[in-house]
Amino acid sequence: MMKNWLTEDTRIHLPTLFAHLGFRLDSEERTHQVYTGLGTTYVVFYTEKGFLYYTVQRPQEKLSASDLIIQHVSKTEGKDKELLWDKVHSYYEEVLTTKPLLIASQSVVDMATVPNDFNHFLNDASALDKSGNGLYADIEDSAPFSGRILQNKSGEVLFPLFNIQNEVCGYFGDTDKGVLPSKNSAIKHSLWYSNIPKSIDGLFLFKDPKEALAFHHTFQLQHIVYLALGDINAQTTKILFQIQRLTKVDKIYLSFTGDKKIEGYLRDLHFLSLAEDSGFKLNLTDRDILLQFPIGNEKSFSKFYDHTRRFNKDLLESFLKYNKIVDQNLLNKYSIMVSKDGEDIKVRLPLETDAIKLLVWSYYKNYLNKKIEILKPTTHNWYSEWELTKGQTKKGKEVHLKEFRIAI
Repeated sequence: MMKNWLTEDTRIHLPTLFAHLGFRLDSEERTHQVYTGLGTTYVVFYTEKGFLYYTVQRPQEKLSASDLIIQHVSKTEGKDKELLWDKVHSYYEEVLTTKPLLIASQSVVDMATVPNDFNHFLNDASALDKSGNGLYADIEDSAPFSGRILQNKSGEVLFPLFNIQNEVCGYFGDTDKGVLPSKNSAIKHSLWYSNIPKSIDGLFLFKDPKEALAFHHTFQLQHIVYLALGDINAQTTKILFQIQRLTKVDKIYLSFTGDKKIEGYLRDLHFLSLAEDSGFKLNLTDRDILLQFPIGNEKSFSKFYDHTRRFNKDLLESFLKYNKIVDQNLLNKYSIMVSKDGEDIKVRLPLETDAIKLLVWSYYKNYLNKKIEILKPTTHNWYSEWELTKGQTKKGKEVHLKEFRIAI
């Protein structure tokens, strides 16, 4: 048995190895270098014990040269009857005998020495300037948002993103083009959330933190946690439901928005398809949305079916205002088609705002009322709603949450 296997990583010049394996150098700072390849972004840094690296989605998981070699050879075919560890041994020895890939061949390590727990994202942000005004005024005095809204060196507002291990792995940035993920942020593996109070009455979910902040300014709710998903997928919703279990909150308040109303409703549907134990399936085509979900009890299905039937009837009546002859093919294209398939309901939903809104509302009313509450602003988003309602608040008019429940 071979002893001391894969123990000479500290001899290997990791940046050169990344380049040798075909990774692209994306950016370079005094403390680290960023490489991209294979659909992943890697951060290389230097410590007293040599080079280490991590992927942006897992900055807490530090890796070394042998990890990169294992990843590389696992995607190559072995010679003769070579298995994985045969390939690893051969390539590792080849690297150690290739002088340009070794630190000893470099005249100097052109990178500052940093601690082993280095996370470059933590160097990108500092406390928000107290002179901020408007939406960002007095943030550090706000219990939900203190420390959860930062800024970069140029003064751009940043919202830290957390992965499932609660490590910062990127930021949302409030830019002149809207709230967008900062460069190299692990947006598909993380979410933003506000500070967690001792007593929690609900989780409120938005498309970005600026929407959450505007919502808070509008309603000034207490004992809640605000969350924002930049990308709705299995990983980000997994983090969300983990937070729900930890906080022991029964209901999620869903309030996705967009530049257009339809964008918010599409986000609703996408999220519902990933909700735990919902059985809600979604397939988006170029001309419609195909849905499938459990039929539930007869009362729920009957009401749901009646809502879609009435929608289609109103659509027909509207069509007949302008046409004496019914174009059934055209009507079918923009109608909501519902059918039973065993214990499931199948729905063909047109890519049309009113139809999608009706579907989201009816599904919410008949299947989700106890688990998920859906809230919508009267404008396109909560920031514009806040701008509209802040004058009312100053005049002593209260803004009630129940007025913003999704309705038809």
